[in-house]
Amino acid sequence: MEIDIRLIRHVLALARHRNFARAAEQLHLSQPALSRSIARLEETLGVALFDRTRDGVIPTDYGRIVIERGQDILRRGHDLQRELDLMQGLEVGELSIVAGPFPHAISAGPALTRLLGSRGGLRIRLSQQSPRGAVEQVLDGSVDLGIADLREWGEDSRLQLEPLPQHVGLWVARADHPLAGRQGLALADVLAYRLICAPLPRQLVEFFGAFPAAGHADPDDGLYYPAVSLDAISFGPAIAAASDAVMLTPVGIVAQWLERGELVILDLHLPWQRTAYGFVTRRGRTPSPATLEYMTCVRAVEAEAMAEEHRLIERYLGPGFAAAGR
Repeated sequence: MEIDIRLIRHVLALARHRNFARAAEQLHLSQPALSRSIARLEETLGVALFDRTRDGVIPTDYGRIVIERGQDILRRGHDLQRELDLMQGLEVGELSIVAGPFPHAISAGPALTRLLGSRGGLRIRLSQQSPRGAVEQVLDGSVDLGIADLREWGEDSRLQLEPLPQHVGLWVARADHPLAGRQGLALADVLAYRLICAPLPRQLVEFFGAFPAAGHADPDDGLYYPAVSLDAISFGPAIAAASDAVMLTPVGIVAQWLERGELVILDLHLPWQRTAYGFVTRRGRTPSPATLEYMTCVRAVEAEAMAEEHRLIERYLGPGFAAAGR
């Protein structure tokens, strides 16, 4: 029995959209053509792959097997083509990167600028996702490289991880916030207000669980979602400056707001207030030359960002804070 790979793509599109019209539009087919394609594959296999219901198209048990195996077949085919191109010394024409909120703001974009300066013909896609969403895209093969929080993934044998420098997290708020200028704050003081941050890994949930105003832990995925939960963390400073919410962030992201006096650093410094992101790739997948070069650019940008962070921390918190390694 031979199965046309195009028919597998049609099944996956229909499974994703659960609607013939939308799936056909994505595939640039007419709806009747897609219906004939699915019917032909069902006839070849001798089983029904989808149930047609009022609520949409739902995979049968047979369909779910084809969907699962089909995703693996297409991913392996893509990987095979990449490996052959690399063996022939051919430059892969596209580079796909996904970054979590903090690395996206700190290093992923600037590193891209540097890479494009030396590889003007390269086609690049940089997207931003939640930390867990970024890793899931690496695992399903839809991106070449992820830059995301590593704390949840240290034991996952499917992944190759490389930590990047840890940035100190600071609590900031608007200049006339009720907590501004108060000394010796406790975590309970700060978390009495709404928290602005990216979703936080389950390893940090214990610090936030008793403060419902700040956010909540999701029992399904184990993550902590701040009251103002941002995948695009660059929006955070403006929200903090216009509200009573407090923001947990590396100092570089709010440097301009501190300089203008619109935000201030609150007096709360705990050991776990650090980023823990790094490179995420799928183990066994050979990185392209462009991926390796981009990673080199990220490392250089991160080193510069750390030097600037130390300068800013010394300016706003004093040399004693930096020397203590907080």
